[in-house]
Amino acid sequence: MSAELVLAAVSAGDLCFQYGKRIREVYRLWQGAEGNIKGKVLVLEAILSRTAVQLEFLKRVAGSMGEEHCRVHLQVLETLKSHLRMAAVKIESVLKSDSKSGVKPVKYLFLHNEIEESMAQLEQWQRVFDPTWYLILRIGDKVIDAELAKPPDQMQPEETDSLSLSGTTAASVDVLAPAKKLRSSLTGGGLRADAHIYLPEDGLDWQRATPIAYSTTRLIPRASKGQRVFAVDTIDCTKGVDLSQTRADAEALAKKLDQIDPGTFGLLSCHGLVKQKQPESRRVASISLIFQMPASEREPVSLRSTLLHSAKDSLSRTLAIARQLARAVSFVHTCDFVHKNIRPETVLMFPDEAATPPCALGATYLVGFDSFRNVRFQTLRRGDAAWERNLYRHPSRQGIFAQEEYIMQHDVYSLGVCLLELGLWESFVRYEADNESEGDSGDPTALPSESLGLSAGDFEFSDGAGMQQLSRIKDHLVDLARARLPARMGDKYTAVVLSCLACLDEGNEDFGSDGEMRDDDGVLIGVRFIEKVLLKLGNISM
Repeated sequence: MSAELVLAAVSAGDLCFQYGKRIREVYRLWQGAEGNIKGKVLVLEAILSRTAVQLEFLKRVAGSMGEEHCRVHLQVLETLKSHLRMAAVKIESVLKSDSKSGVKPVKYLFLHNEIEESMAQLEQWQRVFDPTWYLILRIGDKVIDAELAKPPDQMQPEETDSLSLSGTTAASVDVLAPAKKLRSSLTGGGLRADAHIYLPEDGLDWQRATPIAYSTTRLIPRASKGQRVFAVDTIDCTKGVDLSQTRADAEALAKKLDQIDPGTFGLLSCHGLVKQKQPESRRVASISLIFQMPASEREPVSLRSTLLHSAKDSLSRTLAIARQLARAVSFVHTCDFVHKNIRPETVLMFPDEAATPPCALGATYLVGFDSFRNVRFQTLRRGDAAWERNLYRHPSRQGIFAQEEYIMQHDVYSLGVCLLELGLWESFVRYEADNESEGDSGDPTALPSESLGLSAGDFEFSDGAGMQQLSRIKDHLVDLARARLPARMGDKYTAVVLSCLACLDEGNEDFGSDGEMRDDDGVLIGVRFIEKVLLKLGNISM
């Protein structure tokens, strides 16, 4: 890799340190200020302290990264540098020349919105930076392990002050602890023994299972006393699956999702697995993944239910959901899996009760892990004829017998269909009877909506259908995006959707061919996804 590129990334990181230090010093003057200012101080402190450690780690391992990975990191760091510089200018402008006199009340009120915007930009930047940074953990280089093995106090950059505004030392908190756990699971050294992954079947009250409207996921309470409820995805092991591989994949996913921060990854933390056996043969009938849910007094809703029953939301809220969903897809791939089932039925949204006013659509999580697999193993080419699932599949994966093995780009295509539907805020699927408990079971019947502009007959493929016939659904979605999406979400969002839909097109420059995207560590396709999807979504302003 180019030494100049590494030096540029390191230099950008150093400048970010300097701007961050400048902001921290200014904020220290506000420690005795009113509560809402002090709250911002603590939020900024948390972001900058964590980012400082991540950037120091990045500087130390930059030589192990591929050229494209380093280049994308440089783009992300340049964005951070710009945000920090602007934030420093705005924050310093609310102080009198005599720092002891504190904040200018009138000027603070005048700049309040600008400061709020700066804070929001930093938080949004972190959401783009994290997927880029976590991809480092996939690199098969002992340098990564050596740096992660160092104690927290050795990972503190010299440019930062070790004493935080909250009164705790940054070295006392291991910022890299989640990364160490994920690295361990990625390299086969998961921290939970297989025996401890499995939970007793009678630990949940299966008789009280509640379906989520228009979702593949169920809510099941704990069998013992208490109100704790889990989200459950179930893998059917009776339909010709490779049981040993399915079990190995489920165990690996459970280990990895046990280590994550749900807010960062857009994925729920996995509490464990439950095996259910057939009564007579005692063979494994299913494996269920048990997910912990965010604390909330209200149950989650599926994206499908939201699109069917909710009025159009604000553009900024729509964009936030799109970003969270794209980030979740990125992390699934970072964990070495393909999802294979991305559609509105596998997306859950939890109400944001802390918002003012409370928002029905809060944090967004990708669920529906009932057909995923490890990206390194062969996939079955068996599909189905259900049009409402084929709608979200790439033409090469449509129908009863898929033409190609499943790869990460197929998830990218499915995401593109979801982003199109989300951007229009119109469900592509409708039901002839409003029986929500059966919304994903096929009874009542799922029908194409008027906004989709297709009929169920358009999904009836003849035996041996070629790619030209199979591609007509994709071509229609591309035309729909070009015709209707710019007026609703703008040209930049539309470009992201079109890039996802074209990710496997011959001659596609954004994602290239499958062969071009293959590398030993599986990093390249992740880098390209971050560059072409996450970064571009992150740069959209509403």
